[in-house]
Amino acid sequence: MILPVRGLVRGATFVAALTLMSIFGGAAQARASHGRARASRPPEPRVAPGLRVSVQPIAGEHGPALRAQIARILRGRGCRVTTALAAVSGTGQYPELARDNRLSAFVVADLVEGARRDSVTFLVWDGATGTVLGRWSASGAPKELHKAVAKSFWKSLGARFETAQAPPSDRIEEAAPMYVNAGEPL
Repeated sequence: MILPVRGLVRGATFVAALTLMSIFGGAAQARASHGRARASRPPEPRVAPGLRVSVQPIAGEHGPALRAQIARILRGRGCRVTTALAAVSGTGQYPELARDNRLSAFVVADLVEGARRDSVTFLVWDGATGTVLGRWSASGAPKELHKAVAKSFWKSLGARFETAQAPPSDRIEEAAPMYVNAGEPL
């Protein structure tokens, strides 16, 4: 008689443990799923394929590497990037440069290098109007700044490239051949 009682006690303990695990496990899962639903991400910004963007030169010791990183990020998102344009002396030159090079946006950065921390501020300029579409800043240790830029540049400024437009071109494209019916021969 003692053996069956021991088996029942062990079985009852096992059933009780499973019941408690299902109750508390289900509550934890419900809390976790509730938290995920509340923290849904906004949709990923998408740019028009082939959007032409100029990444302007960045002054400073780490400037060229930062410029190359921004160009890689933009190329990875489908933009056609140029780094061939020289820095401009005034923002009034952006619309003319955009028209001449068929650019939709300019990325300009101001890098301030310090002894322990560097900070960078990015501006996205519209090619058609020459207005600022977005601004974002990041800072960090000199060797860590590129990680902050890689992680947050597109999240912070990607949607700004969706609205960028190239100015209308002054160039007249070659017309398609036409057939003109001049009537009956005389």
